Parts: sequence; C-alpha cells; structure tokens
Amino acid sequence: MSEATDRSLQPARTRKARWLVWIALSGIIVGYVFFVVRLHPTNFFGLSQDDTLYFSSAKAIAEGHGYILPSVPGTPAATKYPILYPWILSWVWRWNPSFPANLSSAVALNLVFGVAYLLATFAFLRRLPGFSDVVALLLTAVCALNPRVLSISANLLSDIPFAALALAACVVARRATARESGLGAMIACGLLSGLSILMRTMGIPFAAGLYVAITLRSGWRRSSAFAACVVPFAVTLFWRTLFLTPKMPPAAESGCSAPWRMTWLYYTSYAGFWRADVLTHGVFWQTVRNNIMSALLQPASYFINATHIRAPVLALVLLVSLSAILFRGGTRLATSAERQPIYFALGFYLIPILVWDYAAMDRFFLPFLPLIVAGIWREAQHVASQVRGAPRGKGRNERATAVCFLCLAGIVLAWGIAVSWTGEIRSVAKTSRTRAALLDEKRQAYTWLQQNSPQDSRVIAYEDVSVYLYSGRQALRPVIFSAAGVNRLDILNSDLACITSSAAPLGAKYWLVSDDDFGYEWEPANSRARQKEKEMEQTLDPLFRSSPGSLRIYALDSEGEPAL
Repeated sequence: MSEATDRSLQPARTRKARWLVWIALSGIIVGYVFFVVRLHPTNFFGLSQDDTLYFSSAKAIAEGHGYILPSVPGTPAATKYPILYPWILSWVWRWNPSFPANLSSAVALNLVFGVAYLLATFAFLRRLPGFSDVVALLLTAVCALNPRVLSISANLLSDIPFAALALAACVVARRATARESGLGAMIACGLLSGLSILMRTMGIPFAAGLYVAITLRSGWRRSSAFAACVVPFAVTLFWRTLFLTPKMPPAAESGCSAPWRMTWLYYTSYAGFWRADVLTHGVFWQTVRNNIMSALLQPASYFINATHIRAPVLALVLLVSLSAILFRGGTRLATSAERQPIYFALGFYLIPILVWDYAAMDRFFLPFLPLIVAGIWREAQHVASQVRGAPRGKGRNERATAVCFLCLAGIVLAWGIAVSWTGEIRSVAKTSRTRAALLDEKRQAYTWLQQNSPQDSRVIAYEDVSVYLYSGRQALRPVIFSAAGVNRLDILNSDLACITSSAAPLGAKYWLVSDDDFGYEWEPANSRARQKEKEMEQTLDPLFRSSPGSLRIYALDSEGEPAL
C-alpha cells in the first residue's frame, strides 16, 4: 500500500476509533444506570432526611408557596440549603403532583445528573497528560461502578448534581485558561461554578479555587470575567442565608432548652448549628483532628472498606498502602499536569471540610473521585515503568523478587477491593430490602394519622418529612443529636435524656416510633437512642400499632410528654 493511500485511510480510522470510544462510554453509562436501578432507589427515600426536605420544598415551590419548609410547623423559609436542587425537583411536581408515584420521575432526573457526572469524568481524564482514551474509559468505568457512587446516586441528594457541575467547571476551566481560548469558555466556566454554588454551599470554596487558578494562568482580566459570572450566584446564596433567618418558636425554659435550640438550628441554619455545636461545646480542635484523619483516608476508602474485610490488621494495611499509592501518584500527576485548576479547587474546598461537624467525606469528595483514580493509575504506571526499565543481567534475582512481590501485593490489593465492593453492594441492597419491607407498615401509620387526627395536628417522628408528604401533617424529629456527642459522651447523654424535646415547643400531639429510627446516626447514638425509645415504650399504650408491630403511634400530652 502506498503512503498516499495510507494517509487517505487515516480519517476513516480516526472516525472509527471515535465511534468505538463513544460506544464504549455509552456502555459504561448503561451499566451505571442499570446497577443504580437494581438498588430500587425509591426504597431509600427518607433515609437521610435531606432527600425528603429537598422534595417537600420542591412541592411548595411547584404550588407557588416559595422556597419554604412546608413540613416544619410554622413553614419557615428554607435557608438550610441553596435553592437550585429543590427548584429542579419542583418540575417533577409540576409534571406529576401525585406522591409517591412521582418519586420515580425524581430518581430519573437525578440519574440524568449522574450521566452528566460520568461524561465530565471522561472529559477530565482523557485530557490528563499521558492518558489515552482507553485509559480514560477504564477509569470512568471504575468511577461509574464504585459502590459509593451507586449508593449516593440511588438517593435523592444534591451530591451527584453538584459533582457533575463542579467537575464540568474544572474541565471547562482548563480549556478556558489555554492561550488560544476565547471569552466564551471563561463565561461558561463561571456559569457552571455559579450553578454549583446554588446547588451546594460547598460550591463557594470550589469557585474560589478556580478563580485563583485562572488568575495565575490567565491574568486578572480573564479572572475578572469569571468573577463577574460567579458573584451574582454567591450574592443570592448569602442573601438567603444571612437575611432570611427563621425565628425559633417560643419554648418554656427547661433542661431540654439547649437540645431544642440545636434541633431548630439544624433545620434552619447550618452555620448557626455549627457555631452552637462546635464552638459552644468546645470541640473545634477535636473536630479538625478527626476530619484531617478522615480526609486522608477517604480517597482510599472508596476502594477499601474495613467493615467487609474480616482481618482488621490486613484492612488497615491495605487502606494505608493504597493511600500511599494514591498520594504518590497524585503528586506525580500534579507535577506533570501544569497546575490544573482542579488542584486549586481541592485546596480551597478542604478548608471548610476540615472544620465542619457533619463532614460526610464520601459525599464531599465525589467531585474529586476522577482525580483520585487518576492518581492511582499514574503511580501504577510509574511502578511498572520502573520494573521494565530495571537493568537486566546483573541483579536478575533481585529484579525477579521485586516483580513477584509487586505482583503479590497487587493481587492482595485487588482482592481487598473486590471484597470491599462486593460487601458494600450487598449491604446497600440489604438496606434497600429492609426499608421496602418496612414501607408498607409506615404507610399504614401515615394513613392512620391522615384518617384519625385533625388536619392541623403536629407529629414528632424520625422520618418527619415523610410523615408530612404521606399524611399532610407537619412534623419534626424528636431530637437532633449534636455532632459534638461523638467526642463528648456527656453531650450525647444530655440529648438522649431529651429525646422528645421537640414535642412541647411545637405542640405535637403524636409520637411515631419505628424499629429503624435513628438508623442514620453514628454508634453509639444509634443503639442507645433505640434503647431509650424501648424503655419509654414499656409504660405506654399505643394509639396505633402496625400489623407486624414495627410502627407505633403514641399520644402526647399538653407538655409534650408521652401520655400514659
């Protein structure tokens, strides 16, 4: 074949390769959607409470009541979260106002963001130095099938939409800082960053990091254009947070006044809750110390879950080893990636995470999961090149020993990841089945409330927003545990002693108790709260008991105490 003929075939080969890449990426996306759907996402609704708060606020927006907390007595303004995610979900209520039938549509909408997250992941990975399309596809599949990504995608939370917007902003920022790039890319980057701010407050430090990166690489003129796009979104967020502070319902002074105040702040002001929890309780440095340790281990925890590896020492060794691999690879990647904007975003993003009292690291680090897997891959590449480049002849035995050791270590690490992922998927699937089995009983309780209580009745229940969505009765959790209780047992004991502290200030007349209450809390708060409920129930007669007995409803007196 002549050279001219070979050149004429190049465009055809290139088109074929592109088609194969997109076909493979489509297959990864289909697999991701399939595995999320297999978890039956609607079963998780109400597990975290965040999802029900989003969805109930979306209902209020769709009905023209504005951004409020309709499930909370007094319907205060919703200042706990930014407005974008509830506004997006409000379209689900506009399309189909029938609950719970519309939950499936909400899950489907969330999966659209999941697909966007994977597309941004692929776009980010394929532009890293030395990463081919094949490698980018492989690592995208790792992100798509990661159990934590699947689990979070199965919940109606803002984490996946935020990760999609933030990661897309990083991808566009890299293009926008190129010399030949026009102003359009910078504006697009600013708009994506602004939308991420309205999706989650953590978009603020993310955007700040991108601003610094753009300033250093492209100068103040382009960074000013970026800032001009971001500032309106930030002002909107801060205006709602600072100037719309819902007033706390009056309550008589008692030994449970502090837990009640913490509960109200939890619903209405995360900043106020943080101050009362971390600063007032004097656990700032304990919180920072715990968060630093969690932040260091979280990247490796996406792959190694000590809960599912029966040998604790082996689990710790695998976790530490993978962390070392990841950080070494991340360092190599950073030195070869020409100060990518995502590194600046990560640096600023870590600042609030390290002081936050509810630092859910597995959720917070989702925008950086592609960077994490890229770091692992880069270190694996480096080790392989070192082995291949070792001099032959002399030291042959040493080289063979090193190869055998690395192979064995790789096999053990792969085994640990396989065991961890399999165990985590089984655990998530078990939670889905358990919640599905209880849902029928919970609906019995909600129906009883709807049929046997006045419309203006108020309820305390752990899954309080679900009570509102199913029965129309406003509700609140019995108590919100201070995160400081993780470090100080006396604070946990105080909260447990006031486990129904929300009832009196709200004038609640009913207390709904379920066998899975406090399932989202840490240990020992989880087990001790359930034990406290059982002790209180021993002297009470329920107004309602579900047929298998997992749900009970009790009457409350005028002082918010369970009626004997």
